Amino acid sequence: MENTAPIRCRIAACPENLGDGRSWSFHLFNDGAAPLDLAVLHAVDGEWGDRSYPQAVDVHVQNLAPGAHARIWRDDGEFRTELKLRVSSGGREAQLRFEFPKLYLQRRLQPITGLDQTGWEVRAEA
Repeated sequence: MENTAPIRCRIAACPENLGDGRSWSFHLFNDGAAPLDLAVLHAVDGEWGDRSYPQAVDVHVQNLAPGAHARIWRDDGEFRTELKLRVSSGGREAQLRFEFPKLYLQRRLQPITGLDQTGWEVRAEA
């Protein structure tokens, strides 16, 4: 029987000093009812004004249980940022995009459910 439950994810960007020169951690959450068999962050696009800064990346997360999360990216938060993921769950595959504003300018960060941190959340569903 094929899994027809929606694939629901969110990414929370949280300010976090890990001593690596980056100031934001991006956490992928599985908000769906089924495990994510595989999530691949394959591109990160930064934009400042009319300039674009695309990066091809290859970050894999396997077997992410419902309600679980994993840190998938670190950034400085100076650009508008789009993370592009390919996710699969129960034989289904989907492309998800998560767009973030210039994070260093954000002053109204909210508590992140599932983390003991505040941050900026973006949700996507397929």
